[in-house]
Amino acid sequence: MDVMTKPSAIAPMHPADIPAVAAIFYRAFRRPDQHPDDEFRAYLEQSFFGSPSYDPARAGLVHRDEDGRIDSALLVIPMQVSVHGRTITGRLMSNYMTDPQRRTGGGAGMVLTIRARNQDFCFSDSANAVSAGHWKAVGGKVLPIHSLDWRMVFRPARWLALRARSRLPPFVHRLVSGLALPVDAMLRRMLPKMSSGPVAHVAPMCRPAFIAAAPRFVERFAVHPVWAPDELGWLLDMAARNTVDGPLRLLEVHDDSGALCGCCAVYARPGATAKVLNIMTTPGSEAIVVGHLLAYLDALGCVAAQGMAQPFLLEALGQQKRMSFVPRGAYCISTRHNEIVDAALKGDCYLGGLMGEDWNRLVTDFHD
Repeated sequence: MDVMTKPSAIAPMHPADIPAVAAIFYRAFRRPDQHPDDEFRAYLEQSFFGSPSYDPARAGLVHRDEDGRIDSALLVIPMQVSVHGRTITGRLMSNYMTDPQRRTGGGAGMVLTIRARNQDFCFSDSANAVSAGHWKAVGGKVLPIHSLDWRMVFRPARWLALRARSRLPPFVHRLVSGLALPVDAMLRRMLPKMSSGPVAHVAPMCRPAFIAAAPRFVERFAVHPVWAPDELGWLLDMAARNTVDGPLRLLEVHDDSGALCGCCAVYARPGATAKVLNIMTTPGSEAIVVGHLLAYLDALGCVAAQGMAQPFLLEALGQQKRMSFVPRGAYCISTRHNEIVDAALKGDCYLGGLMGEDWNRLVTDFHD
């Protein structure tokens, strides 16, 4: 008599699945000789089960083979989103992975779960070309402006030296870095000023003030994060644990009259490239906030600053001398609601940064 095998299935991911998912993550995205440790497994669980918006019905997915073993996974972080004043649960699609050591059709099945007709709103801010093709195949959209990073280089020689660091022997890199200092000093005298705005108009912002102000700054967009205090607080806690690009700095920006006109979340330290998570402004204050922020990061000693391009910031960014734009990975959305698509294509949405995964250590860390 034949023994019936259990059919393969896609199911919600549970905390008990973390060890198997962590192992697949390392086999798919890290070196073959690397293995996940307890810290990584704990971080994985905190990232995908710790949010106050966590909902098992909108959580990540795993695919099990006929023997019940996990061979594919799709990691998801639920986030509350406002659409013309109506709150829905959006789904940030993080890593999609299949076990490279096993043959499986589970990955293709999980791609179909993000079909636009089945989604309130799901999104990814770092899809590669292959993944972007999958999104479009299931009815999703790629947002071209959000798929770019803006970049401002303050100290060109040191910035080039940093980019070459992994390709140079340590003693050569130290020599190049030393030579970069006088070269940058000369360039800064010769080239047009690379940022503008009084540094005094930017100051550290305390966490409670940021949590209170940030939701008000994004309310002007038809589609924007709700950022309830518990969810935004959790995001800030998680973001603060990612120190690869420097400590997380919450900043407030004031105009010439002293009025609060913007706030920002930035990873920054002297001698490194600042990673700007979020810039939020009152309407019409975009140029003031961008100029003051860049002046602050320049004065801090950063070699450059970089962040996601957003439609409402384009004019202000374009006013800055020596501003450039570079690909960052496709920003993809999938939704059955036409009003979300219309708002996104018109630029009437606030996406990225804390409403994305640039804060997540899975993007930048756990490489050793």
